[in-house]
Amino acid sequence: MTSSSSIDAEGGCLCGRIRYRVSGAIAESGYCHCRTCQRQSGAPAVAWFALAPSGFSYLKGEPGVYRASDHASREFCRDCGGYLVFREDDPKETLSVNTASLDDPALAPPECHIYCESRIPWFDTADDLPRFERGPLP
Repeated sequence: MTSSSSIDAEGGCLCGRIRYRVSGAIAESGYCHCRTCQRQSGAPAVAWFALAPSGFSYLKGEPGVYRASDHASREFCRDCGGYLVFREDDPKETLSVNTASLDDPALAPPECHIYCESRIPWFDTADDLPRFERGPLP
């Protein structure tokens, strides 16, 4: 699943200690229903969008980093706990940004659902977006 849109925007955490800028092509966007995202956010799903790591930069503050798996980490504000970024270890991979942390989240609408195998049964969205048990197929 690939997107044809691009973004040029800013965002940040709840308390404002951390600010960032994103620019460039959005590679993909969606809702993630995996248990790691659920536990990280405290929500049944996380809206995210992915772009090249070179299209992301921090403008203010330094995030905390949590090693989420053997291939990626999650970045967050140490003061308010706001979850901002999922960063792959491989710099050739995309970087995923928590869509709700944008100043204007409407700029990156979801295009699919991933990890639906972990979807909480009492939560569903009213859309007809493609749904994948795990990640989208290449």
